[in-house]
Amino acid sequence: MFKQLRKALGLNPQPAPPQGIVTPGQLAQWAGAQRWAFAFDGEPDRFVLQGQVVEHPWRLESGAPSRDYMQGTELRVRAELALNPDAHVMVISRALKEELEGRVYGAITNSLQTTVDQSLPQEMRWLSIYEELRWPQMPASFVRAFAVVGEDLDTARHWVNAALVSQLMRDQQRVPPGQVPLVLMVSDASVSLRMQSSACCLPDLEYAMGAFLAACVVATHQLPHTVDDHGPSTLPVT
Repeated sequence: MFKQLRKALGLNPQPAPPQGIVTPGQLAQWAGAQRWAFAFDGEPDRFVLQGQVVEHPWRLESGAPSRDYMQGTELRVRAELALNPDAHVMVISRALKEELEGRVYGAITNSLQTTVDQSLPQEMRWLSIYEELRWPQMPASFVRAFAVVGEDLDTARHWVNAALVSQLMRDQQRVPPGQVPLVLMVSDASVSLRMQSSACCLPDLEYAMGAFLAACVVATHQLPHTVDDHGPSTLPVT
């Protein structure tokens, strides 16, 4: 099953550069082996990767964090897949979920608000709106590492299936799954991922891209679609 998924993701089986921190040249070589475009932005942690998944373009940016709960480098990647825009599901590192829920509660109670502040990041708004979703087939190890949040259990079960769970639970070689801040979402007819990383760290890139591409493949085959395709992807700005 994993060989079939890897083939579907388009990942090259050839050996990657040495694991760990790599140079921009080694990153470019690795990206080329996957047939992805690579552009270096002049600083060790700033670069762009671009490719296609299920015949839709995706774009990854590595650089300074756009969220204050990320440290070091942030990886941001998104693909517009013409999914039903009513599908809203998020997979989030459990430790990060607990931290952000505390922030949301504090923001509401400190300001005596009864509604969610729209200036909050999307993932924080979702934590105040949607419930955590669980089902019997969900492995206990996955529940300890990640939380699934959304408005519809059936949609969540179709997307967070065995293949995606297995991909997310793969060893990140340096830390166990779920210990690094990660947010993976289906929203606005797209799939997006943001994850904390070290500058030019190949294991982080491989893990992030493996999870993201698997999420795109599963979403394309398991979730409803719209008629219109929205064209090239852009990075999430919410």
